[in-house]
Formats: sequence, structure tokens, C-alpha cells
Amino acid sequence: MNFYQDVFFRGLDALRGRKTIQRLHFLRESQHWDLDTIKAWQLSKLNDLLAHAKRNSSFYAERLSKIDLPLKSISDISKIPILTKDNIRQFPNEISCSNIPANRFVEFRTGGSTGEPMYYFWDKRGMDWNRASVYRSGEWADTTLGERTVQMSGSHFDYTQSQQLKNKIVYFLQRYRDFSVAFLTDEILEKYYQEILVYRPTSIWGYASGLSIFASFIKDKHPNTDFSFIKAIMTSSETLFPQQRNNINEAFGGEKVFDQYGSRELYIAAECKEHNGYHIHSEVIIAEIIDANGKPCKPGETGRVILTDLTNYAFPFIRYEIDDLGILEEEGQCSCGMWLPRIRSIEGRIGDVIVLKDRSLTPPNFASLFSDNRGIKAYQIRQDKIDEIEVIMEPDSDYTDEYEKYIRTSIESMVMGQAKVTITLTDKIEVPESGKRRYIISKVSKDFY
Repeated sequence: MNFYQDVFFRGLDALRGRKTIQRLHFLRESQHWDLDTIKAWQLSKLNDLLAHAKRNSSFYAERLSKIDLPLKSISDISKIPILTKDNIRQFPNEISCSNIPANRFVEFRTGGSTGEPMYYFWDKRGMDWNRASVYRSGEWADTTLGERTVQMSGSHFDYTQSQQLKNKIVYFLQRYRDFSVAFLTDEILEKYYQEILVYRPTSIWGYASGLSIFASFIKDKHPNTDFSFIKAIMTSSETLFPQQRNNINEAFGGEKVFDQYGSRELYIAAECKEHNGYHIHSEVIIAEIIDANGKPCKPGETGRVILTDLTNYAFPFIRYEIDDLGILEEEGQCSCGMWLPRIRSIEGRIGDVIVLKDRSLTPPNFASLFSDNRGIKAYQIRQDKIDEIEVIMEPDSDYTDEYEKYIRTSIESMVMGQAKVTITLTDKIEVPESGKRRYIISKVSKDFY
């Protein structure tokens, strides 16, 4: 028995009317199910959710009216229309389920990294499954709920939420500290560094870009620091590029980076100790990868990520398009022993893919390019038209004409004359409220995916 989890935290659950620890115990067992058992569970839970949504949501009553329920197999989910972000913005009241009491609805919103914030609701009961999935991901990285934790989030919204008295108390009881990386200077990074040495957390969770900036600071100012007390660095919220993983591992020592895949709306998948893809929390989430025509992609093919949350009965997310591109892994048992399906990789947001007449350029094409040489503090690539690409750069003291020429000619070689490449220098690339540093912003790609 873990005293903190099974006595103290379970007591907190009881006071709040929650079942987080109960759900965590269930997920520890279910992660060892075989594939047939996982799919049978998903089909049962999906049919329960569909029946509930059809009865209690006017939005789903209409879109499910011509679909025979219950579904016979998980593959039949493709018969259901896709839920878009525009649907959620336009019909929040219609999507909400009328039979769920108001005290189970928790209003939340996306951070608006695209400039279009979206308001939606969590179901308090579903949140227990969500949080338990997060805690299970930590256990895959050999950390447990109750150990000292630092969160380095990039969102101003998250930070203001963390300053509320209620959340401060919860963070204290969970042995959890929050460091914002929405705005960083050497003075702020030094403060975080010193606090971590004193607090000695076993894990640090945060945005990939913010953690990579912190890692670079440590390597520059405090090389060879002993971080043996840290077991895992849990990255999330943004695409983790290979050089960022390497940078963080070098700063903190060993193979400590465990990447996760999720959004503000849904927590989806995470790496296990084998680091060979992201195990989907399939007891909670159904993940599909589909092509531009809505057909299922084969493992290894890039396609649109479609998600169904099996636990949100207040505001159902059924076949929700999250606007990401991903690749599924072949079905089978992972070398870690689990059968939970895996996403091989996340290729970035649909709006973060440069689309040309005969090819697409995903974020890794540019990430390695800008890490080859010193010269800039930050960059952003914008595509407003199919034949125009603007490269915005925030130069540092190492910037030279040769560096600019290298960037221009490298990108021109990628696009092969299909787009005009323009270089723009700026004193500061602004970070949106969400804190997510979007390296690529394409207004063209949504027309293609």
C-alpha cells in the first residue's frame, strides 16, 4: 500500500466526491489486457456513450438519428460524422447533455494558440479517468503520485489558474510546484534552477520548448550539475523534436525524457520506458488516423487524428478532430509488455504543415535546419498562400549574412521553386497566451487535410 495515494489522496477524493485513485488502480490492471479485451471494453463503453448522447444531447440526437445503434464493431465508428472545433464554438449548448447536473460541468477553454479560443466542458467524473491516466503515465517513467513534482507550463492562463487559493492548496497537498515558462530571462531561469536544487523533485513536467530552453541555460551556465534526484522529464503540449530531446537529456543526464501526447481538451497517450511510440490510454480514448477522404490510414501512413473520449458524459467528444497529424503503429505487444495500441509519431498540427503543389513539409524538416548553426534566438515560418513562405527570425549576436543565406538556400532547396521565400528579421517573436511557441503557421494546409 502506498500511504500517500491509498490513504491521504483517497481521503481527498472522498472529500471532493472523486474516484481518481480508484481509477488509477483500475488502469494499472487494465494496461495488461490483451488486444481483444481492450477492443471489447472500448466497444461496450462507446455504445453506452452513444446511447446516452443520443438521448440527452440535441446535437447528437440529430447526427446519430440515421445510425443503427448499438454499433457492432469499433470500425463502425467511422459511420459517425466528425466533430469539429467550429461545431463546438457554434453549438455548445446543443452538445451539452441535459440530464447531467450542473455541478458536474467544468467550463474550460483551449489557450487560443491559433487565435481562436474554444470553450467547452469537462465532466467531473470523466476528469477522474483523465487524471488517473496522467498519473499512470508518470508510473511508466518510474515516478508516482505523491513524489515532489515541478510543472513548467507555458500558458499564462494556466499560471493565473494556479494562483487561485483553491489550486494553491491542492498543489501544496500534491507536493507540486508551478513555474511559468511563458516569459523567460536568464534571471528567471536562474531562479528556477536554484529552486529545483533545493526542492529536489523526482520529475519535471512541461512544454517541450520551455524545457529545452531551460536545458540550454543549464548546459551554458551550470554544466555538470548533478540531477540524479530527477527520474523523469515529462514533455508535452508541443511536438518534441529530436534535438530538443537530446538537449534535455544532456542537461539532466541519462535518458530521462518521456514525451506525452495530449491537449487541453483530452489526455491521449504517452511513452513507456521503451520510447518506441505513444501508448494510447485506450480504456479512456479511442484514437483514429484517417486520410483526407475520411478513410482509415494504414499503420505507417500520415493522417488526421480523430479522438473519442469515452468518459465525458456532460459534453461528449465523439470523433473529435483535434487538427493534428499522426501515424499509427502496427498492432501488437510492445517490448514493455503492454498491448495498449500506439501512435508511432505526431507529425504536428495540420496548421503547422507547409503544403506545396506536390509535397508537404512537416515541422521536423525545419527543426533540424535551424539547429544546425548558431544565429537566432527564435524563428517562425508562415504560409498564407501556397506559393509564398515567410521566414521570421529573431537574430542573436551570432547572426550573420552567411547564416541568412544558409537558411534561405536550404528552404529554397526544399520547396524547389514552388514558393517564394521571404526572410523577415524582428526584435521579438510574440508568444500567444497559450504559451505554445508555434514554429510553423500555415493557412493553406487546412484545405488539404
